[in-house]
Amino acid sequence: MGEPSFAEEVTTLHVSLQAIEKRMARGEVPSGGLAEFKSSVDDLRLRLWGLLAAGNTNDYRGFQENFRLRRASEICTGLAADLRSGSMGTRHEVLPALGAAATDLARTIAKFQPGTG
Repeated sequence: MGEPSFAEEVTTLHVSLQAIEKRMARGEVPSGGLAEFKSSVDDLRLRLWGLLAAGNTNDYRGFQENFRLRRASEICTGLAADLRSGSMGTRHEVLPALGAAATDLARTIAKFQPGTG
């Protein structure tokens, strides 16, 4: 059996969203997973917007990689600005792990820059 059509995949997404909305309307707010689902939906929306903005591209993998890198850069820049300005709290438990991940990423990127490595 082949892959579902785009129309079928869109229908599946709509059905999933409607099911979640109905559960929440009944007061079944999940204790976990909703933030991850929202993040996935946001990522899907941004990727689709990027595809539409890019038009017809022959290098989809390159487009995806570039999109992820641009998005990560925007997120990092925004987080740094928010932390510096005080508009984001600095007592989040995840901050040390984020700092370690950012340091690892910076070191990895540096290995691929001209004149380093």
